[in-house]
Amino acid sequence: MRALIGIWLMSLCLQAYSMKHPQMPVDSIRWLFSRTEEATAHYYSLWNLDIYGPIILVDSYSREVYANMPDSEGFLRREDGIFRGVLPEMIPLANTDIEWGGLHWAMVRLPLPPGRYDRVELLTHELFHTAQPSLGFHFRREENSHLDKREGRIYLRLELEALRQALLAGRYTQSVEHLRNALLFRKYRHKLYRGLEKAENHLELLEGLATYTGQMMSGRNKWEWRDHLLTRLKLYDPALSFVRTFAYETTPIYGFFLFQKDNDWNKRIGGETDLTDFFTEAFGMDQRIILQSYVKQVAEEYNGRWIADEELRRELSNNARLDIYREKFLEEPHLEIRLEEMELSYDLQNVIPLDEDEGTVYLSIQISDRWGILRVEKSGALMRSDWRWVIVSRPLEIDGDRITGEGWTLQLNEGYFVEETTDGVYLLSRKQ
Repeated sequence: MRALIGIWLMSLCLQAYSMKHPQMPVDSIRWLFSRTEEATAHYYSLWNLDIYGPIILVDSYSREVYANMPDSEGFLRREDGIFRGVLPEMIPLANTDIEWGGLHWAMVRLPLPPGRYDRVELLTHELFHTAQPSLGFHFRREENSHLDKREGRIYLRLELEALRQALLAGRYTQSVEHLRNALLFRKYRHKLYRGLEKAENHLELLEGLATYTGQMMSGRNKWEWRDHLLTRLKLYDPALSFVRTFAYETTPIYGFFLFQKDNDWNKRIGGETDLTDFFTEAFGMDQRIILQSYVKQVAEEYNGRWIADEELRRELSNNARLDIYREKFLEEPHLEIRLEEMELSYDLQNVIPLDEDEGTVYLSIQISDRWGILRVEKSGALMRSDWRWVIVSRPLEIDGDRITGEGWTLQLNEGYFVEETTDGVYLLSRKQ
């Protein structure tokens, strides 16, 4: 009887939910899967690989799944030509690729963007992530913390402004001059932060190429693509973090111009390619020593003084914010959680690096691990630099397996508990 009452209550909840959050029509989902399959087949020659494969669309509220094929473990049921089920709570929701039900899926959160090109771009972007290992691209955890420092941000913003001018230029020769200046700012940034260019390069290989692939397969013509790139730059808010987002803008623009002269340029890219060197050679940039005086002179053509002044103001206010986070997560009472086999999703635009040995603050993040699920909404969590510990503010309430704090909740699995140590630090522990 208790089970029947539970089913009845769940049914009422789903009815109420569906009234507030109408589901995407099944016909539209089938059409989208079909359109995506056609796009990947049409652009097979892009990588000499058909990247079409398992796709799941996930409702952000109900976690209901719409898939284009069955899983191998029986979680999904066939209904009206698609496969449906519910994604477990332990799997964080994000536009990404995941292993689940015995398959490697491209996962996309609902609702989808309204434009038909944008929808196909998003799905093929995530499908490319599932194909990247077979092409020799592999995920590594590397932070671009220097892109939250004043000089790093200045010369990234100058690079983006030069790329914008390249898109607006009337002739290809003019575009190439702006592209060379964009690379000048990039190489000077790398000179300022020696060794950290490898982290930039990895993110461009991982996310930049995925974005380029999605844009190529979207179905836009050349001028629609150019306008799309310009719109993205216009919407790219310089007030937010560049640490995890810059590659979505830079690589596709260089790729746009490379495609005009060589449709197969991307096939010469591998997991160890240095994209900066590749772009430098492709656009014939002068390889002479880069002088600071010359860089600053060129910067004046791209609003350099205004950008520098704006970044100085940001640095002054940001330093105070960083001190607040250090006090919150490292000095005041807090909860430390050891990471074992984590899965995570987070807001790419709200990533705030502290010093290299301290870690990075993620304002909104969900982490699933053996111990349970941690959900943080805008209050922040500190991921230590070694990716082995995450820290949140002190618990305000411990109620059995549910722990809550300011802006976060922790749902524990059986066998785990939180205890306070003698120095006021809380630790997540496992029963012996």
